[in-house]
Amino acid sequence: MASELDDLRLLNVGQVSKLLGISVRTIWRLSALAEIGRSSFPPPVRLSAKCVRWRLADLRRYLETLSGGRQ
Repeated sequence: MASELDDLRLLNVGQVSKLLGISVRTIWRLSALAEIGRSSFPPPVRLSAKCVRWRLADLRRYLETLSGGRQ
């Protein structure tokens, strides 16, 4: 149950940066590339014009694809 609720969490760009160990600028770059189909980075959730978040579950799946399914 806790894991399911944890997967529903929404992370801001700073939290995503820390989770993935890459810069904020790189997060935005990967998002832009994903919009045109050149990256498998998960799309953000736009809560308003200036509020963007990413689903933790989507980021976990993305990390799994990068590692080839290994844990």
